[in-house]
Amino acid sequence: MSMNGCERTKAAIKHQKIDRFPVFPILLAPACQMFGVNQRDFLSDSKVLAKTLLQARDYFDFDGIYVSRDNWVYHEALGGHLEYPDDDETFSKEVLLDSIKDFRKLSIPDPWTAPGMKTVLAAAKEIVEKTDNQYYIQANIDSGPFSLGAILRGTQNFLFDLYDEEKEALDAFLNFCTDVVITYGKAMIETGVHGIQMGEANASLIDPNLFNEFVFPYLKRALDELQSDHCDRWVHICGNTKHLLPDLQNLPMEGFEVDALVDLATAKNLIGNKIAVKGNLDTSELLFSSADKVFNDTHSMLENYPLSTGLVVSAGCGVPRMTTPENLLAMVKANKKFSIHRK
Repeated sequence: MSMNGCERTKAAIKHQKIDRFPVFPILLAPACQMFGVNQRDFLSDSKVLAKTLLQARDYFDFDGIYVSRDNWVYHEALGGHLEYPDDDETFSKEVLLDSIKDFRKLSIPDPWTAPGMKTVLAAAKEIVEKTDNQYYIQANIDSGPFSLGAILRGTQNFLFDLYDEEKEALDAFLNFCTDVVITYGKAMIETGVHGIQMGEANASLIDPNLFNEFVFPYLKRALDELQSDHCDRWVHICGNTKHLLPDLQNLPMEGFEVDALVDLATAKNLIGNKIAVKGNLDTSELLFSSADKVFNDTHSMLENYPLSTGLVVSAGCGVPRMTTPENLLAMVKANKKFSIHRK
């Protein structure tokens, strides 16, 4: 059975038979470092972003490309100031909203002209055109509705809002955040990418009751409205998500990226066989361990995974800057040498 990276990944997501597990991580800052790309140029120039990610794919022979800029796209698109240090990560010192009620002063941006959004959209479109369905293109649409709320208010402020604000005000605010996510997501689907992913990092900070009240309904609406015949929907939640996975299996999505704090077998058992998983080698290990250890631990991770499909091999989150190419090559090599037919 001969498959290219796109075919292999699509089949794995659908839990169909594959020749081996597809492999590609979130690789941004390390790619800049490897190829001598100034990170500010990568973050602000769509052509530099696209070229760098294509180079990384070719170097490591990944099955796909994760297209992203940073986690400040919504902040900038909605009018927030963003600092672009020379050759480093972007950051902001401001919180856009002093109160959740202040969201009414914001407007849903046009993704094709909004700062940040237009950069990632243009890069995604170029990568899609240059790869011609040879590789699976997964594009980040930044945050889900709940985490966007935390970005606009500041995480600590927003968590207090859940207890201090009236339900009607929270609902109006989170529906606005949902509309922003849907608008950007629909634009990203138009670029022709094979999958879109949103992160709900802050969801792991709350208990299942709060999750079902303030995360699930809005995330579900976003995923429902982003349904597409040609584009998969992915969600990532940082941290330990064991307490959330039974509820996550009820979301209309094709894939879930699992952080390293939950082993793959547990995640797969809790989320079920309708949803593919992506993960989940520890990013700290990729950064600090030897290539031999990365190889052995990747092999062990695959040995413990309960199925011969339904998995995209990756780190559990974004690969840290300063990660060596040797460690990433070891992850890829271990995956390609592992025989799924032994299961």
